[in-house]
Amino acid sequence: MRAAGGMLALLGLGALSGGMLFFGAVMAPLVFTHLPLPVAGPFIRGAFPWYYGYCTLSAALAALGLWLRRDWRASLVPVAVILVTGWLWFYLLPVLDAARMLHEAARFARGHQIAVWLNGAALLAVTMLLLRMGARLK
Repeated sequence: MRAAGGMLALLGLGALSGGMLFFGAVMAPLVFTHLPLPVAGPFIRGAFPWYYGYCTLSAALAALGLWLRRDWRASLVPVAVILVTGWLWFYLLPVLDAARMLHEAARFARGHQIAVWLNGAALLAVTMLLLRMGARLK
C-alpha cells in the first residue's frame, strides 16, 4: 500500500506543480498578450473554475497518496493547498469579480496580489515536497 501511495503522491504533486506552473507562466501571459483585454479578461475568468478544480483534484490525489504512505506531516501540504484553493475559488474570486464590476481598481489589484502570492506560495511548497520525494527515490 505504501508503494501505491508513493506513486499516487508523486503523480498528484507532479500534476499539481506542473498545472500551476503552466497556468501562471504560460497560459495567463499568453492570453493577456495575444487577446484584446475585453476578450482576455472574461476568457481567463472562465478558466479559473477549471484551474481551481484541477488544483483541488490533483492536491487531493497527492494527499491521498501521502496518507497511504503514512506520511502525515507531508500530507498537510496538499491539504493546505486544497484549503487555500477553496478560499480563492469560493471567496476571493467573487470578491475580485465584484471589485471589477464596480470599477474598484485598487481593491481588485490588492485582491489579485493576494491571489498571486498565495498561488506562488502553494506552488513553492508543492514543488519543494515533490523534490524531497524525488530525492528519496535514489
